[in-house]
Amino acid sequence: MPLMIAPDVRCAATRRNSPRAVAASLLLVLSAGCSDSSQPVVFGLAGPFSQSYGESMKLGAELGAREINASGGIAGRPLQLRALDDHASPERAIAVAHEFFSDPAVIAVVGHVNSGTMLEAGGVYSQGLPAMATSATSPAISRLGPWVFRAASSDSANAVELARLARRLTDKTAILYENDGYGRGLAGSFRSALEAAGTRVLSADPYLPTTEDFTPYLERLRQSGVELIFVAGLEEGAARMIRQARDLGIDAQFLGGDGLEGLLGMGDLYNGTRVGLLFHTDQSPEARSFAQRFRAEYGREADSFAALGYDAVRLMARAAEKGRSRGAVRDYLAEVGSAHPAFDGVTGRIAFDSNGDPKDKAFAVGTIRSGSITLTEGAR
Repeated sequence: MPLMIAPDVRCAATRRNSPRAVAASLLLVLSAGCSDSSQPVVFGLAGPFSQSYGESMKLGAELGAREINASGGIAGRPLQLRALDDHASPERAIAVAHEFFSDPAVIAVVGHVNSGTMLEAGGVYSQGLPAMATSATSPAISRLGPWVFRAASSDSANAVELARLARRLTDKTAILYENDGYGRGLAGSFRSALEAAGTRVLSADPYLPTTEDFTPYLERLRQSGVELIFVAGLEEGAARMIRQARDLGIDAQFLGGDGLEGLLGMGDLYNGTRVGLLFHTDQSPEARSFAQRFRAEYGREADSFAALGYDAVRLMARAAEKGRSRGAVRDYLAEVGSAHPAFDGVTGRIAFDSNGDPKDKAFAVGTIRSGSITLTEGAR
């Protein structure tokens, strides 16, 4: 892929050389020029907004933007979010990233939501546009370079806590994982953590997002004597899997990462399922306050996707207050938690390491019970 150079959008005064030209340009700036406080600060917003979890992220991000603007904006300028739906498609995500990159008004991107889309779009952003993934947790994102950050902790860290819980529950664990960037990354990290602690995994098998019949997997797991099935995937596939397991009379427990949070509200059949949590309303007073505001605004409950979208917009806005260019935003983010203060968000404290990953980010495990998630494991 050829190197792309974003158009130069600096004020005219910085591109002139003669004193007379500089003076004329400064007059233009003072009257109606490029630093006009009425001109918005523009962030791209990327995610699968036609899907429920993507919509939730978008609502959280928009709430953050409204609160920022109600408090005076970014250094007096209004924040504008320019949303593009990536449809959870890696191919579409690349097109979205190119569109943002080629728009000189966009100084930063909040998104993407899925690991697979972020892994593909990151190749575009790494050429000079700061981007902050929200709930994308694949360990591979850590290798995308200095322009890519994320608000959620990596599955390389989260899987250690999930494996610790699995070992306490049983020594007969099997893995079923969605065959995409998120599923492979989480499954690999979970298996490594489990085996490093001395527990052998009974089996690890991939499935496609379109898989409808899990019977062959489940029958084989029944014969193996499985007691815990770890699902590294999203709620749609997990819901079909759990329903079919119960129909077959398999009473194994189910555990998964944050991708299973969407099982909440899908019925009592999923009661007892343990899920990794990147946010919970009971984790702090700030989290409870956010959940109340979100509920008042939208008439629905806040989840991890909403909270991470909210935090990512607010942290990106802080960076934009310190610098109006793409490079200045990136430089500020790279030093959050070192030269610059850590960011205390509703999902926990964010301080970036050299890979753009939040260090020691809050993570817990909860159990689905009758339409709510109860914290059962306060991991970090």
